[in-house]
Amino acid sequence: MLTTLPARDVSPEEKRRVMERVLGSQTFSRSDQLRRFLQYICEKDISGKADEINEYSIAVDALGRAPDYSPSDDSSVRTRAHALRQKLQEYYEVEDPDAELRIEMPKGRYNPHFLSHTPASPPRLAATFPEPVLRPAPPPKPPRVWKPFLAGALTAALLLAAGLLVNGSFWRVDDPIAPILREAWGPMLNAGEKVEVCIASPPAMLLHSYKDGQRPAYVATLLPAPPEISSWYERLQMLDGGGDLYMHTTQDIFLFGDSIASTSAVQLLSQSGALPQLAPESDLRAFAVRGWNVVLIGSPNYSPLVARFLMNAPFSVRYDPVKREEVVSDGAKRVFYPSRDAHGMLTKAYGLITVLPSQADGEGVARTLIFSGITSAGPQAALEFFRSPEGLRVLKAKLRLDGLAKFPLAYQVVVRCGLDHNLALNWEYEAHQVMKESPLLH
Repeated sequence: MLTTLPARDVSPEEKRRVMERVLGSQTFSRSDQLRRFLQYICEKDISGKADEINEYSIAVDALGRAPDYSPSDDSSVRTRAHALRQKLQEYYEVEDPDAELRIEMPKGRYNPHFLSHTPASPPRLAATFPEPVLRPAPPPKPPRVWKPFLAGALTAALLLAAGLLVNGSFWRVDDPIAPILREAWGPMLNAGEKVEVCIASPPAMLLHSYKDGQRPAYVATLLPAPPEISSWYERLQMLDGGGDLYMHTTQDIFLFGDSIASTSAVQLLSQSGALPQLAPESDLRAFAVRGWNVVLIGSPNYSPLVARFLMNAPFSVRYDPVKREEVVSDGAKRVFYPSRDAHGMLTKAYGLITVLPSQADGEGVARTLIFSGITSAGPQAALEFFRSPEGLRVLKAKLRLDGLAKFPLAYQVVVRCGLDHNLALNWEYEAHQVMKESPLLH
């Protein structure tokens, strides 16, 4: 139970200790903007200047926006406020559940509240059992041969039932996977099911310095780095012995959002008892998808497989030459554009979920799930939405409006997300499209 403490009961020193504990946590370790956001509003509150906290001051003083910041044109503060509330909830649920004093930012406001945490007392088990009712004993009946055995068996059954009841269960093992997740992911979440989790490995140029005369012969393509690249690389102080800088092609690089998405997929599959096998896209061929359960993570602009599979799908990630932006669109009426702040940083992007059967044998068959989108934050947001029971319930409600009582065999979902340095902070339903047939089977 959370109860608000009056301001006079929480000293500035206590508030600062709580703030520093949160800012130094593992939960906030990779969220620089959220840390600056939280530190700014807490410092204002501690110094008695809480009335100066507003959307504009947060944008300019905490997030580094230009003085001409306009809340009507830029929703970055509201997006990050939503992400901050989620991060605080995650921190107190996972990392510091026993914290006696907590920070909360109520919805619709930017001022921090410092709340005491009082754990609710668990109900007493004995109170759930009714008092026994005493009745007169029935008249004795003639003994039978099987009665001692029956009495012993009944006694053992009652003792077992009582033991199970006291331990909180009755012949039931809690399933860690929500039913709606099993419905949406299908046979992928079956215990013992093999699932290929494939991450796109985009073509890239890798920088490496070599001493003169010691360039490796196994590198197929090796080019001298241009002077401006060499100058930038030298400032990183990574040259080994002053060797010359070269570039060579590679497909062993993974994007950050794709890596997070693959980790999340493996966690869910392992939790269900399935057997995920993680592999780069270069190890998987298109024909190998047929008849297999496959999770494919990447976007068509750097994944040949995703590009091939989405070529004939309604939605895909496309380039808009007018806006000069990547967009998610159906090539006709529906186009979803990303948003940027005054510094050109993405604040809103879109992910795309594509669900396809891997074989034409009816329901319950193997399937392929493709998670793609704008930048690597798109695939991350798409996968997190699809492993969220709340998100899937929203999706199922939308499908019911189309007259569908269950998830179809082939469909796509567009997901909207807020970003922080190309890292998805949240994910929400935006649109969907049901397909009559799978592009994989043609």
